[in-house]
Amino acid sequence: MPFPRPICSDSNLPGLMPVSTPEREAKTADTLGEITRLWGASDPHRTAIRFNGTSITYQVLDQRVNEAAALLLQHGIERGDRVALMLPNCPEMLIFDLGCFRLGAVAVPINTRYQRAEVRYALEHSGAAVLVADCAFLPVVEGLAHELPDLRQMLIRNAPAGDGRDLTKALAGVTATAVTNAAHPEDAAVIFYTSGSTARPKGVVHSHRSLLGACRCQQTTRRMAPGRRWLVTTGIGYVAGLAGISLPCLYAGATILIEEDIGAEHLLRTIVRERAQASILLPTKLFDMLESPRVRELDLSSLEQVYVGGDECSHDLYHRFRDRFGYDLAQFLGMTECEGYVTNQSDADNRIGSIGRPADGVELRLVDDAGRTIDDDRAGEMLVRAPGMMVRYWNNPEATADTLADGWLRTGDVARRDADGYHWFIERRREIIIRDGSNIAPHEIEDVIDSHPAVAESCVVGVPDAHHGAVPVAYVELEPDAGPMTGETLAAWLEPRLSYYKIPTRWEFLAQLPRTATGKMNRKQLHARALNNSSSGDVD
Repeated sequence: MPFPRPICSDSNLPGLMPVSTPEREAKTADTLGEITRLWGASDPHRTAIRFNGTSITYQVLDQRVNEAAALLLQHGIERGDRVALMLPNCPEMLIFDLGCFRLGAVAVPINTRYQRAEVRYALEHSGAAVLVADCAFLPVVEGLAHELPDLRQMLIRNAPAGDGRDLTKALAGVTATAVTNAAHPEDAAVIFYTSGSTARPKGVVHSHRSLLGACRCQQTTRRMAPGRRWLVTTGIGYVAGLAGISLPCLYAGATILIEEDIGAEHLLRTIVRERAQASILLPTKLFDMLESPRVRELDLSSLEQVYVGGDECSHDLYHRFRDRFGYDLAQFLGMTECEGYVTNQSDADNRIGSIGRPADGVELRLVDDAGRTIDDDRAGEMLVRAPGMMVRYWNNPEATADTLADGWLRTGDVARRDADGYHWFIERRREIIIRDGSNIAPHEIEDVIDSHPAVAESCVVGVPDAHHGAVPVAYVELEPDAGPMTGETLAAWLEPRLSYYKIPTRWEFLAQLPRTATGKMNRKQLHARALNNSSSGDVD
């Protein structure tokens, strides 16, 4: 049976019940697959999801989760197996996450902007046995089942006519029997692939226990309540979309507003149509929304709570938002390893320009280079201990040991804390570049640039950008016998090999890349050069 099945019309909107409804969040859930089952039994007609003008109640959502789990069982998926999901924002993305959780299988969201080599790496590294993908990504994933020995099956959402892998037809053939929850609290639940300081993305593992910890943290911190309507504006395959909004909403009995089109204009119309009350936005997305001519015309009065994170937030954006909405943005900071660990609020508990105070249940320390706790108003690396932080990196014990120590998570972010307990971001110690909320590892780009026959070596650094937060800039040293070369040529070399957001926006060719006294690449010098060129308007 295809889903999502319409349960009511737009005019009914059962999710719009008062938020004062007695709290019945799924506090008794020990694993994620139990959440919808508990709500489906205790409040079956409450709206869980709104999508394309239709509603899915908690009862029906639980049925769909059961169908997804049964389908995966038919394909041999068992506890501990990995299931990759390359889907846009749609109910199926969340339903198959939850189906995996019920089986004790591990969901592996695949970035929908990935190119074939990036997808292949994530599938191979995770050992995914099944891939559920949208037909829009067939050009990227077609044939991978023949290349990867662990990948046994592909299921295609909206598959072309005659394609035997069609997801809807596969679900229609599922026997409607209850699937037993097979997960344990300590089992891995999700592997998020995220770029960092290494050339290859790392697989961040969250367990059922850690994601339930995130649910409890964000339900309290972000004041999620039964019936409250939360708009998802980032991919559900990202930690913010899943652990920051979707799962905490389900835990709290709230309503998730899912839109496949997350463009600024469409989101503005969605806020009006669905009477969205709260959301998390990237600064770039919010900027685009405020730039729209319609932002002054539309009735956006339902939106009363907005968190912003993923990139730096300018004072101009703060002021423009307050001018339009009449209250403050709530800036927060998180990472794939621990979503939303420090935050402001859209009321008196806000300090414009800061990243806020620790979220509910989160402990936060600032330490010096020797690992010693430091006093207020001194800069130090933030160490986090929280119920919702990752448990390890997938098949990477070295990186795990480098990041987790004595129960604390090293964030790599430097901040200072004022006397009132608010934290102020200073810098990022690691070389990571964050563009439009997505992590970019310079070494990953450099490896692909260096694979060009004419390139001897390259170095990529990030520079601030008013719209995107930061963008990569490439410095290239050519082989001695190389002919003329341009940035356009190298960008074309990267396009089929890397996601578009990783491709440098500026290129500079040097006779020799600078080195330190020990022979290492002098990234600080190149970063200073890039900043100087950026401020002077020098574009190569």
